[in-house]
Amino acid sequence: MLGVMKIRAQKREGNQAIIEAEEDYSRFEEAAGRALAAAGREIKLPGFRSGKAPREMVERAIDREYIEQRAAQNLISEIYPKMIDEAKIDPVDYPKVEILQQEKGKPFVFKIAVEVYPEVKLGKYKGLKVEKRSAAVAEEEILKVLGNLEERFSGPLDDEFARKVSRFGTLAELKEEIRQAAQKEKAAEAEADLKNQLVAAASAEAKVEIPPAMVEREIDVMLDELKTSLDQSNLTLEDYLKGAKKEEKAMRDEMRKSAEIRVRGKVVLKAVAEAEKIKVTTEEMQAEFKSLAESSETKPEEIEKRMGESGRKYVEEYLLRKKSLDFLVEKASIKEAK
Repeated sequence: MLGVMKIRAQKREGNQAIIEAEEDYSRFEEAAGRALAAAGREIKLPGFRSGKAPREMVERAIDREYIEQRAAQNLISEIYPKMIDEAKIDPVDYPKVEILQQEKGKPFVFKIAVEVYPEVKLGKYKGLKVEKRSAAVAEEEILKVLGNLEERFSGPLDDEFARKVSRFGTLAELKEEIRQAAQKEKAAEAEADLKNQLVAAASAEAKVEIPPAMVEREIDVMLDELKTSLDQSNLTLEDYLKGAKKEEKAMRDEMRKSAEIRVRGKVVLKAVAEAEKIKVTTEEMQAEFKSLAESSETKPEEIEKRMGESGRKYVEEYLLRKKSLDFLVEKASIKEAK
């Protein structure tokens, strides 16, 4: 039975949505029946194997209030996806639930309060003025690298030294390789810095209140990133915290400001995508799955299947932000630093 879930009232206070809904009492009775059956499979009564005791004995042995609480929780969990779909909200945290009516023969009525994705009022985001760092490599920087090599391998700086420490036959070739590598690194850093400036500028122009739940979720992401980085050095987060003489809570508190800045940037980029009608194509999604598959030596379809719907959504949001950022770069007023 599908039931006739109906939203009775809905309002939004800041980033919190409050929704009151009702469902036929018959649906609640069905949920109570399933909860009783589940409890019957779990309870052990003398003289009966688990799950084989008569229903009336199970009913006498189990507290009715417990069954009704379990039934209410299960029914609300079933109804919740339809509620948020009909109410057109995007929750960012678990809801707080209050049961308003649970009487036999009357509609089952409850209320939820949940933090939702914030509303964004964009300010200026096109034609932002930024300065791009130079990627030029000074002679002193090359000499510094050569000096480090000289200390490590010991030798006067000449063609013979170049052959000793590299695949090059001359010192001039080694210097050119160092210059190109340094230039490539500085160009990547300059591009990343430019994009950070643009996100910061667009965020500063926007009006948005970030829900605490989104910040906490971003801290979780940052901790996962830290764990991955530590794992490459065969360290655990516990090792890191012990070495730094910190509790995880203190670490989370230190990360909170950065997490809020990151979330604000993500939210603003998504709003830019909506304002400019930027979309992620199927081809772009497939290309990303192919790239992920190559780095993990797995088939693209296997990666996509393993990630599931939530993983697909994560990839799509990432690509959307990336395209929004490219749009900001394209429309920015960029001054090249000397």
